[in-house]
Formats: sequence, structure tokens, C-alpha cells
Amino acid sequence: PRGRRRGRGLDLNGAPLYPKRGTRSSRLPCRCDDRSMQSRQQSLAIVLLLLLSLSLFFLGPEDQSAAPSALSSDADEGEGEQEGSLLLAGEGSSTLHTPPPHSIDGEERIESVDSVCDLPEFAVGAPRPKIAIFVFAWRRLASLRRLVDSLLAAEYCGHTMPLTIMVDGGALAAVREYVRGVEWRHGPLRLVVADDGPAPVASLGIRGMWINCSSLASAGELRDDEHILPLEDDIEVSPLFYWWLLRAARSYGPIGDGTLMRRRRLVGISLYTPRLNEIHYPQVKWLPEVHERAPAFLLQVPCSWGALFFGSHWRDFLKFYALRVRPPFFDFAQEATQRGVGKHREPLGDPHVRLPASRSNVWPRSWKRFLIDFMYGRGLAMLYPNLRLQRSFSTTFMERGGHSAKDGREEAIQATSLRRDTDPLKTVPLVLASQTNAVQRAMAELPSFARLGVFDLQHERRSAERLVQAGFAFTESVRWWGHHRAAAEGNPALLPAYAALADLWAGLPSPADPAVGSCAIEVLPALVPRSIAHSLEALQPANLNLANLNLAASSAPPSSTPLAVEAAAAEAEVARAS
Repeated sequence: PRGRRRGRGLDLNGAPLYPKRGTRSSRLPCRCDDRSMQSRQQSLAIVLLLLLSLSLFFLGPEDQSAAPSALSSDADEGEGEQEGSLLLAGEGSSTLHTPPPHSIDGEERIESVDSVCDLPEFAVGAPRPKIAIFVFAWRRLASLRRLVDSLLAAEYCGHTMPLTIMVDGGALAAVREYVRGVEWRHGPLRLVVADDGPAPVASLGIRGMWINCSSLASAGELRDDEHILPLEDDIEVSPLFYWWLLRAARSYGPIGDGTLMRRRRLVGISLYTPRLNEIHYPQVKWLPEVHERAPAFLLQVPCSWGALFFGSHWRDFLKFYALRVRPPFFDFAQEATQRGVGKHREPLGDPHVRLPASRSNVWPRSWKRFLIDFMYGRGLAMLYPNLRLQRSFSTTFMERGGHSAKDGREEAIQATSLRRDTDPLKTVPLVLASQTNAVQRAMAELPSFARLGVFDLQHERRSAERLVQAGFAFTESVRWWGHHRAAAEGNPALLPAYAALADLWAGLPSPADPAVGSCAIEVLPALVPRSIAHSLEALQPANLNLANLNLAASSAPPSSTPLAVEAAAAEAEVARAS
């Protein structure tokens, strides 16, 4: 070829390895003729056919259909493939970055069933937790019909399921007429229509319905064994949603044992599997199956798109909410004057009681932001299912309304039509009734509670002890700020207010002296695992007492105060130990 220096392109005898164009030579660098190439291709094809035959032999049709990570059936096989390609868009690879199928050891012992009612969760003598369903309705008639139809089609297998439909003030007449005609055949039905009274009733809003629904489930406060399942009207549930609740309760219960649920810091069971980290701004895609192999995991963010909340924690949350939304910690009037958009949107409330790096600080008209606060301060988490492609037992369509727009802003409601522009990162596929055998195999071997994967507020993998410690450090910073603000403003009434909030937030007993409060380090060993308690005891100085701290003259930020320094040191120590 052109450009080659002299001496190159010759063999040992000086003959050219690359003859001139048009000449014939037997000294070519590749001596593979057409026949040898064909024979090699044929051999490779035979080997591939043998491997395929072996794989079909060892993985029969029954096993393939039972692969829990696929959860595919003839009815939705194409949907699953399309969904998978959609989820992988932008991942930078054509390979599925998912774990291998969920382990179902002893698969031969798991027999197929004809109906979900044949599963052990519905056997005679199996535990039946007390669950009350609440449906919130206002002006979205078509969406409400879809939710009620899905609840009617779900499998309860003879269990009694009370249903309460709450219709807010100012609802459409068509919505009120529809709920009066609902025929609920699975238990008692209760209709709470705000406008049925003699005088007009102001609208509670979605936040008011969430906060007040539990008062309808019990004569007084919820008991530990009474649990609520609130559903907004733009949600749809899977026919197997009730089975999943029973399956999770059977594995990690009894959920009616308030002492056990507080010790495990388990606030509830989600029906929905997220695809987004909604705490980060802007929201980022977060696929649980990429980070966790097991068919369930714990996340320090509550689910508002279909979840069961335990009576023990919900009752404690309502007490916290009643104090957290009062001045000087929060002012509902600020929501009406909130300024800014996007990442510049104005956070709401006292800046020193806001969660660190949480997008929930800017959410207006939100009940969920306060439950996030509550869970963070106490180190609580919620149980989530983890099936491939985020197949879930509930999904949301984000119908236009009070929180459907960006940053929780309102959109004009569509009363008689359904949203067409659904977001695939929020509207996840439902588990179908035809997938009963597949999903029961997937959930057959749920890990023990101690082995569940735990993810914190920022969706980072952490230990359960780390969640408790981070919450303790935060609530103590709230206590310190109360001392500092009371001294700076010359208002001693702020001191017991912030001390009471810190105690209630951390779940501590009421202090003997309301003017001082109880230092959580002194009572923490009785509330948290021994590993954290030992770390904190080792770090606690003999004279560490809030009453002895001279905070009146301090103007340093919370991160540099002695108490916060101790908490930060404890956090580092626990992180090293874990």
C-alpha cells in the first residue's frame, strides 16, 4: 500500500505480503478459505442450539412464567416489554441494569392456585388486621368512578372491609349523586357528605380530609390495632392489594402490636412502588430494583398514593401535627403569599425546624410534608413492594387538582374526563389478577425485618440505627434553637414551646420541668438500639445538660453549638460502627 516505508510489508524471503492490485499470490496474511469459514459457522450454530435446548430443558414453561422479577403474563407481555424499554431510556446502556430474579428458594413447594383466596393469608385462623378504607372525593367524577370500580373488583375473600367515602364541601352535584348510589358489598359503607347538612360547610381541602379521616374510624383516638387506608380519587388499586397487605402483615407483624411497631419504627405498608426521588430538586429517577434485590424494602418517605398507616404511629403523628402547624413553627397564611418558582420557591415555616435538603419544605397545602417531618425526627420508615418494572398494588394518574402541578400548585380540575398525558415515572403498572401465582412466588420468601434494605430521606442506603441517630440530632438542634431564639428575642415563652416540640418530635416523655425540657441523650438508651446508646454514652460529657449551657450569650449557628457538636460526633461514631 501507499505510504509504507521500505522494508515493511515483506516476508522473511523478501517477497511482498501485500501484492499489487491485479496479481495473484499464495502468500496472503489470511489463509482461511470459504469452506473453512462455513464449517466454523456451522459448528457455532450447533453449539448455540445445544445451549438453547439445555436452557429450555432446565427452565420449563411453568418456571419461566413464575419468574418473580418478570411478573409477565400473556395478557400484558407486550406492555411489560414496552415499559421496560421506556424505563431504561437515558440509562446509557441497552442492558437491563436490574438484579437477577428475586430468590424463591423451594419453588417446587409453592403450588399454583386457582384463586388468591386459596393462599395462606386467607386460610381459616389467619390474622385479620382491622383496616378501614377512606376515599376522598370532590369534583373529579370520572376519576372517582375508576377508583371505586377498582375497589369493588378487588379480592377480599369474605373478609369484612369498611368503606367511608368523604365528599368535601363544594363538591359537584354529580359526585354527590354518584356516591349515594354506590353499592358496597364487602362490608359497611359510610357516606360523609359535607354539603348534606342544613348549612353550607367550608371545604376542608385534601389536607383537611387526610387529617380528619381517622376520627371517623374510631369513637375516639385510633387504637394500636386500628389502621387506615386513605385513597385520593385519582388512584387505582390492584385486585391483589388486600392480599399484599395481609402478606406483609403476616411477615412483619402483628401490626396491631403498637409496642412492636414503635420498636421496629415501621409506620405503615405502601401499595405503590416509586420511580422518583421526590425529595430531591429537581425530581430524579430512582428505580428501587436497581438498588435492592429483595422484593420489599424500607424507605423513610411515606406514600400518599395508596398506603396503610398503622394506628399506633398515625395517632402519634396527629399529636405532632397539632403542635407542628402552630406559630411560631408554621403559619398557614404564608402559603397564600408564597413566592418564587422552581428551585427558588420560598420555603415555608420557621427555617430552623425545616428538614435538611428536603424539597418538601416548599410544598403548600400539604399534609404529607408534616408526616415526612415526623418520620425523619423519629427515624421511621415505610415498607414498600419491589417487583420488576415497579409493578405495584396501586397507582396514581395525577389527575388535575390541588397538588398536580409543579411544586404542588393547582391545576383546573377535569370533572368528567380522565387525564391522557400521564407521567410514566408516576403512573406505574398494576399487578393483575392473572399474575396471582407469579406474585405469590415473588413474595414467598420475604426477608426478615432485620435484613430489609433501608433507604433514608435522600434515598441513600443507610442502617436503621443511622436513621434514628440522624433524627435525634435534628430534634436536638430544634431544642437548641428554642433556647437561642428565646434569649435573642427576650421571650421566655418560646423556651417551653420549642422544648415541647423537640420532645414530641423525638418521641420522648414529657419533661418534668417544661422550662428546660429533657435532653434526649439522657433517655435515649431506653428508646434506641444498644449500639447507638453505647456510642452516645461514650460521647456524653459528665456536665452535658441544657440547663447548664450558656446559650443566652451565644450567637453561633446550631451546627457549632456544644449540643450539636456532640450530636454530629455521635453521628460519625455510629456511621463508623455500622
